[in-house]
Amino acid sequence: MAVDALTIETFTEYGIGMIFLLVRLYARLHIGGLRGLGLDDAFAVTGMIFWTMLTVIIYLLGLYGNNIGLNEQTAMLVPDSKMADMILGSKLAFMNWIWYICYIWCLKGVLLCLYWKLTQGTWHRHLVTAASAFCLITWLICLLTHIGLCSPVEKNWQIKPYPGDNCTLRGPLYIVIAVFNVMSDACIILIPIPILAKLQVPLQRKIILVVMFSSGIFIMICTILRAYYSLSSITNLGTALGWADRECFVAAIVVSLPGIKPLFRNTRWLGSSNRKNSKGPYYNSDGYNGAGSKSGKTKTHVSSPSRNDRFELDSVLNTKGGGVSDAGSEEYILEGNRGVAGAGHQDPMAIRVTTEYTLEREQKKLDQMRS
Repeated sequence: MAVDALTIETFTEYGIGMIFLLVRLYARLHIGGLRGLGLDDAFAVTGMIFWTMLTVIIYLLGLYGNNIGLNEQTAMLVPDSKMADMILGSKLAFMNWIWYICYIWCLKGVLLCLYWKLTQGTWHRHLVTAASAFCLITWLICLLTHIGLCSPVEKNWQIKPYPGDNCTLRGPLYIVIAVFNVMSDACIILIPIPILAKLQVPLQRKIILVVMFSSGIFIMICTILRAYYSLSSITNLGTALGWADRECFVAAIVVSLPGIKPLFRNTRWLGSSNRKNSKGPYYNSDGYNGAGSKSGKTKTHVSSPSRNDRFELDSVLNTKGGGVSDAGSEEYILEGNRGVAGAGHQDPMAIRVTTEYTLEREQKKLDQMRS
């Protein structure tokens, strides 16, 4: 019954989490197209593959069995008819640790890539660089700890004689992964704090952004709970697998939220203030030419290439010193054939506005002038 409950929970959380990751991928394709995809999307897709393998193996472990929970006496009682299945299950359990570590750290890579693009041209990028290096080191430490904890490696799936607790229960590995997982998550959470402190948006919108970018705390809580309950019931594989899947589920939602947010940017609570009066990329209005006579329609085309791969908070990190619009984004006006005003200081990711004037002359006035 416990296996059935674990299977139901595992696949339910996997399905919901995958929906969030797929919606995030759809949002990226919808906004930037295939050319707008980047390294963060590669991390996300790779993480989805690892999570799929992790989930399938959790199910298979219930079918084949493994050496987890055995001891020196019970290992010798395993019938020879079950040896092949238990060896296979033990190999799957060994590989599942690798899939778990790679999945969790892939999702960290998604957020780090987001912050890398968000902090372009600012001192905050040093924080991203340091956090990225730390995450890479912690990933290697966790992976090497798992592989080197029991040697030779074949003992990890040995049944008879009992290979030892480090080869089956792997207690030290829970501690190592929990410590470095929490530490790396804390480093990532600290990155957007100075960004959010400078953000000029309505209070309710700022609260939502703070909650969204600090939601990694929930992953840290799940990591700590997983280590605690797994070590408390270290011989019960179902407990460890259940908490591992819950951590994967929460991590998928937390990482997907920033990527999904642009789909709701026109809503009252999540939208950007600089879009509330716009109806599309073109804005038409009546205008006047330089001599004071009335022109026809003034057509303004606003192109925003930065929207393809940069998050909406990039405007608060403006350090160029130029004019800043209501949303904080710099604007450069194209002036005929002279190029871009201030081109020497132009940010390649800034918004560019092109204005075209079309003059209309009334037929009656034209006839009067000819007469």
